[in-house]
Amino acid sequence: MPVSHDTAVELVRDLLELQRVMKRVTKTDAGQRQLNPTAIALLYYLDGMGPRRATVMATDTGLGPSGLSRQLAGLEDAGLVERTPDPGDGRAALVAITEQGREQVRAVVEQDAQRLALRLEDWDEDQARASRGAINEITTVFLDSLGAERTTSCRGARTPPRSDPAPAGHSGAADRQTRENEEETA
Repeated sequence: MPVSHDTAVELVRDLLELQRVMKRVTKTDAGQRQLNPTAIALLYYLDGMGPRRATVMATDTGLGPSGLSRQLAGLEDAGLVERTPDPGDGRAALVAITEQGREQVRAVVEQDAQRLALRLEDWDEDQARASRGAINEITTVFLDSLGAERTTSCRGARTPPRSDPAPAGHSGAADRQTRENEEETA
């Protein structure tokens, strides 16, 4: 049975509330961070997706060309990304994360994991894993609907297998992701 309209409305409200709260938490917990959340998200993206043209990045991230250009210029000046000629089209450039950028991503993930663990100190491991599964399941549905790939922020997510057949038009990304995770750990 499909999701009811009322439940869909509640989900939208819940997701908007989560987005609002995450912005506040990120701003509050930013501490000594030198990069803004958008710059960090771009580094996560490049770390997971590999070198990309700025036009592809704009489409994938939802950033406008001028905003993306400003962010990339700052990241390039900081030595966190580099531009190289696109081997497929010498007129275009590819943007890639540098090793220094990867180190920045690892540091941010570690800092955020420590902060999150403190905020969730009353949870147990089962609660955290169940929440992660639910978040990754909805992420998979959204990614499938967009025809988009996962990035580092979602890689390694273990989405529980569906107990019902996938709906028509569903690409089965959750099942693909589970198979990929099993292959990586084998």
